[in-house]
Amino acid sequence: MIARRYALAPDVRLRKLDDDAIVFNPFSWETHLLNPAASLVLELSASGDCTEAAVVDILTEVLDNNERPHAGQQARQLLDELVSLRLLVETTARPDARR
Repeated sequence: MIARRYALAPDVRLRKLDDDAIVFNPFSWETHLLNPAASLVLELSASGDCTEAAVVDILTEVLDNNERPHAGQQARQLLDELVSLRLLVETTARPDARR
């Protein structure tokens, strides 16, 4: 099975504000204020190491104890939302790639 890998969409501009971030999408000309989790995911995508498993790991660290069991579902939802906003683009990775 080919793992999904995500990259920051071309020309998207990301600026950190403490834990949050502001991102400008040149495709839609919209500016978004991202929460810490989404900000970390976009930073990770800029590094080229963004997979769903890596996002689950990030969410497991930032979510409180009651929400951690749902990190996988929340990771998928967050990735889908960032892709739908055209902030992330989906690519593919090697079949053996976990991260």
